[in-house]
Amino acid sequence: MTMLYFDFNATTPLSHKAKMAIQGMLDQFGNPSSRYRLSQNLVTLIHQAKESIAQLVGGSSERIIFTSGGTESNNLALHSVFSQLPVGQLSRYHAICSAIEHSSILEPLRWYQAQGLKLTVIEPSKTGRIDPDTLCNAITPQTCFIALMAINNETGVIQPYDKLASRLKGKGIHLHFDAIQAVGKWPMSSFDDIPLTISFSGHKFYAPKGIGGLYYSQQVKINPLLHGGGQEHGLRSGTENTLGIAGLAAAAKEAHEELMQRINYCREMRTYLLTQLDEFGVNYHVNGETNPEYQAPWTLNISFPGIRAEALASRLDLCHGISVSLGSACSNNSQSPQRSHVLLAMQSPHDYIDSALRISFGHVTEQHEVSVLANALQQETWHLLAIAGEQRI
Repeated sequence: MTMLYFDFNATTPLSHKAKMAIQGMLDQFGNPSSRYRLSQNLVTLIHQAKESIAQLVGGSSERIIFTSGGTESNNLALHSVFSQLPVGQLSRYHAICSAIEHSSILEPLRWYQAQGLKLTVIEPSKTGRIDPDTLCNAITPQTCFIALMAINNETGVIQPYDKLASRLKGKGIHLHFDAIQAVGKWPMSSFDDIPLTISFSGHKFYAPKGIGGLYYSQQVKINPLLHGGGQEHGLRSGTENTLGIAGLAAAAKEAHEELMQRINYCREMRTYLLTQLDEFGVNYHVNGETNPEYQAPWTLNISFPGIRAEALASRLDLCHGISVSLGSACSNNSQSPQRSHVLLAMQSPHDYIDSALRISFGHVTEQHEVSVLANALQQETWHLLAIAGEQRI
């Protein structure tokens, strides 16, 4: 059975150039922190990789820190703000985030809240977008931190991060963009006239797992999570993951060169799938933005009313070799599965939440694969509705 993959938001395969870059580094075993000539190629590699990433975030290569990935980067940004506040004084400070943030933002903020931090959580519209006016109206004189996901990982809704950054000029509030679904996939800009951090993860744009990073503006002081080795100018100790960095550099260069081409192609595949489902008479509801300006074209969060998403995803996998997601890949690790906090925040009906699949495309997705997916969705939705005793609509 041919395996078809439609979960590019969870992770992406290594690009050919990323593989070649990693293979070319396998014999480069030196430690970048060493001073002899054997290590100089690795020092150069790290510098060039940061320049490639800087093109994707629109900032300076000198203010990029490599980490193990998105979760560490998000935690590093939060830690840099709150660990520098006076000990025992968290109750004097206030933070704001959206209700649709990733757990690597929400859970640390909830922990700081338990220590006394005042926290305001902003709900999205029913289409999953945060209103910048609502967010800015929540700012108080005590506000020191705001987190806003650039593109939501479950719905693909593009948030007004650029508008928010513009409105925070001169306020001295640290703004953090979780851009893990954006960097390498969507045009990004940094804003160096405000305290700003931007997190990214390589395996979301065809680089290996275990490598990511954090961009920080010149107004930000990074307070390390890890101490001891002095790497990354003392901001992230630990011997650099040179194999991962090599793959990241190659994937970042490709992403920058092909960005708009990839975006347009994914838009075609998303539109094609919906057109096919319409032609097949499949009953579905799209969760997210109807305005294409606010919707990432590689993401489709789609509900099939009357059907359990777990059953549909399992049948797609076992009967057709098709991989789709029930939502965030990280949330699948939970021992007690819960309804999507993103769709709940959007006030989606429980029937829509319980029947929702996340289908995500890549530039390597082929149109005939989308046709196979559409046919499989028609077959399996009708099959499951028949089992439930419901007529096709």
